Amino acid sequence: MPWDERHSFRDCPWCGLTNTRLTTITADQLVSDKWGENRFWATLGCPSCGNAVLVRHGAPDSDDIKAYEVVPISKRAETDIMHLPNDVTRYYSGALRVLRAGVPDAAAVQLRRTLEAAAAHYEIKEKVLMKSIEKLIKDGHVTQSFGPLLHHIRSIGNVGAHASDEQVDQETAERALRFTTQLLRNLFEVPGELDELATNGKEAAADSRRSASS
Repeated sequence: MPWDERHSFRDCPWCGLTNTRLTTITADQLVSDKWGENRFWATLGCPSCGNAVLVRHGAPDSDDIKAYEVVPISKRAETDIMHLPNDVTRYYSGALRVLRAGVPDAAAVQLRRTLEAAAAHYEIKEKVLMKSIEKLIKDGHVTQSFGPLLHHIRSIGNVGAHASDEQVDQETAERALRFTTQLLRNLFEVPGELDELATNGKEAAADSRRSASS
C-alpha cells in the first residue's frame, strides 16, 4: 500500500503549528542502507514556516500503513512529563500554551506558579516562594545544584508579573521552561517510574510464586 495521507495530519515540529495538515511533497522515497535493507520516506512541508518533515513509512507494495519514524521529533515530546499531578499540570500546560503563542511574560508567570504547585504537592506551602524552594532542597526533594535554577525561574516570574521597563524575552522564557521541565522530571517522573518498576516487580514475583505452587 502506498503512503497513507492520514500521516500528514500532524503538528509541525519546527514552528509548533497545531491541528493542521502538512503538505505532502513526495512519498515512497527509497533509501537503502549498507546491508541492502530498504526504507521508504515521505517528505512533508509545513504551510506556515516552510520547513520539511520526514516520515518513514512501510513499503509501497505492502499492507503496512504505519508511520515508523518522524524527523525532527516534535518539540512537544521534549516537554512531555510522565506521572505529573493534575494540580501541577494545570500551570505547566498553561506555560507551554502561552510560550508557543509568543507571550513569554505570561509563560514566566505560569512557570513560577508551576514551582509553587510542585512545592505544594509535597506539602510545602510557604508564603514566600523563596522559602518553599529552600525547603524543597532542605527536605531532599531536589539537590542543592537545582537551587540557582529554581531562583532563576522565580526571578523571571516576578519580572513577568509586574509592569515595568524590564520584560521577559522568548529565549529567557524557553530556557526557564527547560529548567522547569528538568525539575519536574526529578520531582515526579523519576519517582513515578521507580514506583511503577517496584510494583511491576512485586506483581511478577507474585505470579512466579503462584506458578510454582500450582
